[in-house]
Amino acid sequence: MRNSKVKGFTLIELIVVIAIIGVLAAILVPSMLGFVRSARISSANANAKLVNTSLATALTQCSIANGKVSGGADDDVFVTVNESDIKDGDDGNKELILDWDGYDPDMIDYLGENYTGGSFSVVNPNTFAVRYTLWTGDEDDLPTAITDESANQLNAAAQEDLAKKEGTIMGCFPLLANSGD
Repeated sequence: MRNSKVKGFTLIELIVVIAIIGVLAAILVPSMLGFVRSARISSANANAKLVNTSLATALTQCSIANGKVSGGADDDVFVTVNESDIKDGDDGNKELILDWDGYDPDMIDYLGENYTGGSFSVVNPNTFAVRYTLWTGDEDDLPTAITDESANQLNAAAQEDLAKKEGTIMGCFPLLANSGD
């Protein structure tokens, strides 16, 4: 006589387990996407800080060399540092030269040869200070409003809105304080 006790899962048990996994996935996937977006924004902010600090260093060197950043007496100057501006120099190394009066810094010396992306910085020519810098991983993603004089400093809420509505991850350093903080 054959043993009729077969071990295994019934079809109902398998369906219940699959349903539970489906419900958990439906809950977890949207929150994981939020974590990924937040991580990408944090990374973009770190890159904006790198460009901001590098530009501030170049401006300090410009000031020491008695150079001038072109602009009106009280007008801010808008500086873009884009990956597409990187060229091969005479010595075979990469270079990204900013053309300032009396001083032409090679931003690759400050950013490194592996710089990617595009940035837009607002600089005060009188104090040689960087007010803020916006950065994106793909310079083609720089919205039109950021590539001209109407660029605005971002806060965390504006970054989230930009990422959700347009799918553009934009870093900013320093971040503008949120209203109500």
